[in-house]
Amino acid sequence: MLILNDKIKALVVEPYKEPYEVLLDNSLKSRQKIVGGLIEYCYLLDDDSVALICNDEGKIFGLPFNREIGYDVICGNFIIVGDNGLGEDLSLTDEQINKYKERFGKKSIRKTEIVIEKLFNKKNRER
Repeated sequence: MLILNDKIKALVVEPYKEPYEVLLDNSLKSRQKIVGGLIEYCYLLDDDSVALICNDEGKIFGLPFNREIGYDVICGNFIIVGDNGLGEDLSLTDEQINKYKERFGKKSIRKTEIVIEKLFNKKNRER
């Protein structure tokens, strides 16, 4: 039996803003409210101790580009939570909060802009 905590510490990352810490109700509804629709879990290539929760239809609905994560660009708001590998979301540790505030901070915004510019330039050259 899975026992969920009522609230968990998480980070919210919005387009062109620095990540901020929230105390999130540990429910589907609270996740959907932050991302603005159906949720999708994504994972970072270099850390399986966290999950990234985003809008499953972010690109389809044309949500604004947010951050590149190595193999994709997330559109719209996303949430970072701890992950135990068993389908349970956990509170982020203070170390994880600091790490991901840094990773998705101002430098990440500029890096994402560069990736998007390259993608659009490539598509324009192919036309």
